[in-house]
Amino acid sequence: MNIVENGIPPTNNPRRVAVVGAGVSGLVAASILAKSGHEVAIFETSSRIGGRVTTVRSPFTDGHHSEAGAMRLVDSYQLVYQYIKQFNLQTYPFINNDKAGKQYIYVNNVKTRYTDYLANPDILNFPTVGAERGKTAEQLWLQALKPINDMVNPEQGRDTVENWAKVVERYGQHSVNSYLNLETDLSSGAIEMIEVMVDLESRSSLSLMQQIVETIDHRPGTKYAAIVGGMDQLTNKLSDQVKALGVPIYFNSHLEQIDQDADGVTLRFDSPDIRASNTSLLPGVHAPPRLPVFQSDAAILTIPFPAMRYLKTTPPFSHNKRKAVRELNYNASTKIFLQFSERFWEKNDGIFGGQTITDLPCRFIYYPSNDMHGDNGGVVIASYTWASEARGWDSLSPNARVQYALDNVAEIHGEYIRDSFVVGTSHSWLIDSCSMGEAAMLTPGQFIELEGAIQQPEGNIHFGGDATSFKVAWIEGAIEAGIRTAVEVAGEHWPTD
Repeated sequence: MNIVENGIPPTNNPRRVAVVGAGVSGLVAASILAKSGHEVAIFETSSRIGGRVTTVRSPFTDGHHSEAGAMRLVDSYQLVYQYIKQFNLQTYPFINNDKAGKQYIYVNNVKTRYTDYLANPDILNFPTVGAERGKTAEQLWLQALKPINDMVNPEQGRDTVENWAKVVERYGQHSVNSYLNLETDLSSGAIEMIEVMVDLESRSSLSLMQQIVETIDHRPGTKYAAIVGGMDQLTNKLSDQVKALGVPIYFNSHLEQIDQDADGVTLRFDSPDIRASNTSLLPGVHAPPRLPVFQSDAAILTIPFPAMRYLKTTPPFSHNKRKAVRELNYNASTKIFLQFSERFWEKNDGIFGGQTITDLPCRFIYYPSNDMHGDNGGVVIASYTWASEARGWDSLSPNARVQYALDNVAEIHGEYIRDSFVVGTSHSWLIDSCSMGEAAMLTPGQFIELEGAIQQPEGNIHFGGDATSFKVAWIEGAIEAGIRTAVEVAGEHWPTD
């Protein structure tokens, strides 16, 4: 059954369902359940829909925008494309690497073009040795993962549950760094090269398993796309869909307590004035009056696990769920955006989309893939960082972030670029009180210890959000979780005839 297109069967026993969180996962779950005949209400702690799908339009001028959160789609992720087709949304290619290879690499005080690096990886002066010389970081990384890839190679029919279980059992306690140091014969110079160039340095202490899943889903040749007009066009359409189904969305509703007994689930919300929010990237919206208490038959929580730590539950969640709430690691992630009146990266450097890699604090610079060859300037993601690297930026004031990012871009492209600078802004997901982090990034062992508990319902309380999927931090994972929780809530109440 294609649930995105056809939904689930109409119910003969409608339930009253509370969905907490108006991000992709919550909107998808609400839509599916409402179409099936259930009575659904959505509660959102902020003043907007979308969650970490956040298109930034202010303070930019001339109609420009960029993405604080999700900024690209993967061609192999089909659920999100079904929604894009359903809503008649248009996409354009998101260029991860400039086809001509003109983007810069600026590492170890060496500035070169990507094509020159591919021709001679040793130009970056990493202290690699022996057979490591002449190989790119990507080649070294894939070489390091070969024993694991061989165990689950889909081209050889080995990507079975049993073989994956063997991989998890064998390597599940490893971080990226411990695997590279203990399970390969790579030199410290090669490991450093991998971590810097493949963007693993700030996440080298995190779970190897999660990085393997990412690597498999994003093999060389993977194509990406973005939505014309901004990624929030998707969540806007989902919001329109649930509203058309009669589903109210209560904004500024911070869940404080959730009680469960034989009669159902009771949700209690506190005053929106109690919780300060750092999410005001978009104008607020007028919402239905906030409800202090809501009685339901079932609830779906799509809020981040760190936010659940501040949630009172009666009775308490199970031991394993409480452990998952306490321990599930959420990453820091920060983007800094700079608007320029001139597309100097195209005009003077020949760069059309893609990213520049550097070991400067900004780490990764993403050039816009839309409006190429235009004469109206554009917005550059001047810094995209994660984990420890993002936390450094988070400690700076908003103005300092913009200034240092502009300094880094000028160091790479030339001081003249300051003349076309218009305005800058930034967004940190770690200090965003609604998200408390970018996404769930498992630490070593958590893939084994927590995975089952993360999804497991607690009576009539169900858990969604991308953190409960295997496609963490991607819209596809949020959709998967939304579908799963809707099926969980409605499944036992489907008609049998």
